[in-house]
Amino acid sequence: MENTHRISTYCLIRNNKVICDSEIRFSVEKSVSTSDFFKELYRYQSLEYPKFHKMDLLCKGSFLATEFIVEKQPITGQNVPLIISNFSSSGVSDSKHAQMIYREEDPLASPSVFVYTLPNILMGEISIRHKLHSENIFYIFDSFNAGFLTKYNEQILASGKAEKILSGWVEVTEESFDIFLYLVEKKGKYLHSKEQILELYKQKL
Repeated sequence: MENTHRISTYCLIRNNKVICDSEIRFSVEKSVSTSDFFKELYRYQSLEYPKFHKMDLLCKGSFLATEFIVEKQPITGQNVPLIISNFSSSGVSDSKHAQMIYREEDPLASPSVFVYTLPNILMGEISIRHKLHSENIFYIFDSFNAGFLTKYNEQILASGKAEKILSGWVEVTEESFDIFLYLVEKKGKYLHSKEQILELYKQKL
């Protein structure tokens, strides 16, 4: 299938830096945890969204990257499917949940942790924030699979079921994060091809 769509904007968050459309938007020189980096990035974006503080790390990273995307190209209220992937699924929250329910003293399941033991919750958080009623799907791959996502996104767009797609990779652990989200639509600076996507994703930060 011929790639007829474009990437209008993208956000890459890795190694304590944020790059959007080839521009460094935020960076932290010192070594910080994933949690502290996301807190500093939230403050930098001057967001006022109290629910952010209840999210797990996977949701926070995805949420913050999406905020940079919509700053350039609004998606609120539109039919914008979310097609996202990673390797560790919701591993951080899964581990916390397991530690709580299997501990010897006072084992219990905390709803505030349990609710995040599925990776697709991040898409729910993004959809709530931007009032999206579109369909979405979350894939697990060994690594960022640009070829699969490119073909899948083109099929969805060619079917006429959507005009834009928010897609990408959101791998987040307590020690590191590798987030690459991009918006695919009819117009944009970058060709929506496997080669172009990998070039954007692999740029050094």
